[in-house]
Amino acid sequence: MSRKSGITIILSTILLLIVLGALAIYVGVTNKKIEEYKQELNYTYQNNFYSLVDGVNNIENDLSKLSITNSKDMQEKYLTEVVSLCDSCQNNLSNLPIQHSSIENTYKFVNQLGGYCFVLHQDVLSGKSLTEEQSSKLKELHLSSKKIKTELNEMSKLINSGYSIVDNISNPEVRTNNFSQNLNSIYDETIEYPSLIYDGPFSDSVENKEIKGLSQNKISQTEAEEKVKDWFDGFEISFDGTTNGHFETFNFSLSKNDVSGFVQITQNDGLILSFFSDESSRKNNKSILECEFLAQEFLTKLGFENTTVVWSQDAQNYVYINFCFAQNDVIIYPDMIKVKVCRESGNVVGLEAQSYAYNHIKRSQEFLTSSKTVDEARENLDKKLEEISVRLCVVPNEYIGESLCYEFKCFYDDEIYYVYLSAQTAEEERVLKVIQTDDGKLLM
Repeated sequence: MSRKSGITIILSTILLLIVLGALAIYVGVTNKKIEEYKQELNYTYQNNFYSLVDGVNNIENDLSKLSITNSKDMQEKYLTEVVSLCDSCQNNLSNLPIQHSSIENTYKFVNQLGGYCFVLHQDVLSGKSLTEEQSSKLKELHLSSKKIKTELNEMSKLINSGYSIVDNISNPEVRTNNFSQNLNSIYDETIEYPSLIYDGPFSDSVENKEIKGLSQNKISQTEAEEKVKDWFDGFEISFDGTTNGHFETFNFSLSKNDVSGFVQITQNDGLILSFFSDESSRKNNKSILECEFLAQEFLTKLGFENTTVVWSQDAQNYVYINFCFAQNDVIIYPDMIKVKVCRESGNVVGLEAQSYAYNHIKRSQEFLTSSKTVDEARENLDKKLEEISVRLCVVPNEYIGESLCYEFKCFYDDEIYYVYLSAQTAEEERVLKVIQTDDGKLLM
């Protein structure tokens, strides 16, 4: 070997060692950054979980007091607190990485618990006393909340002992068996709630588990992420895994300044299924009509066409709006999208399109053609009702299928009623009553 060749080999070796050293440093720094990010994300998840635990603990405490007090002042105080705590728990749930099947059940439980206590609160405010049946129901809720409290506190002990939420959601099998499964226990199927409709007519009507509103066209994770970037301009977006429940979804976390959120996109068709943001609302800067307009604009941006407002409710500086698909001017109640708007900023801070995803198809013209005229249906309307408006709509049947009906909005004895008469037989199919409250309207 010549001296020149030897020098070349030595220089090449030194250069290789330098490159390998630099690479090792880069990998070390990158791994450190990844670990720091994981720790930060885990800390965020833990904070939301601990807030959820505190909320459930306080709910159980207030329900225990409600079950033994006869003071109307105390009943009003505790019912108000439970309603507020349920709202906070929903925000905490929206910021936890749980599967859609779990979040669906937990949201339903918390929503119905808050809604039921809200109705009782209005009764107490109007001077009524809680009935024996209502007191019994509160005791049932208290027992369920104790069970939920125990299970969540056990999970809290696990987290305190070093359990990592981030590590356990990266393994789909562990995620199902541990973290999501524990949170799913919040839903208690043994509780039967009164048949109140808390957020508009037919808002909780998803009984048919056949998904008719999505095709078999799959989109990629990259395509889903591009959609989210377009819809939520200005937010930092990070992929948060997939869900394989009733719907297969891509999940993304959102953050901007002090606001964080969570969005789910269906893998079939790329439809937005749900969106939650923790943006707070302290002022009523926007009118309800402005919020409805801004929500409509947002739905158009998301690709929802021919939707119309069917219900809106103002509560605690937010406006809750239900939109339905309209075909040939017929309101299609099963194809519903629920939107929550912040009255301070006018931003959409919540959306749920599960009913739309399950049910949205084009109905045949034959199905949308009535056999009875509106005057023929009106003949079967109770004569003491004063008609305010009437429109043609499709409503979900109690068990399966849909019906074409005339929806009569009526006034009687200082109350508003919605009466649904079949467009084929003119027979009465459903009656809903509006209850006016300080924070909006309820139907029952």
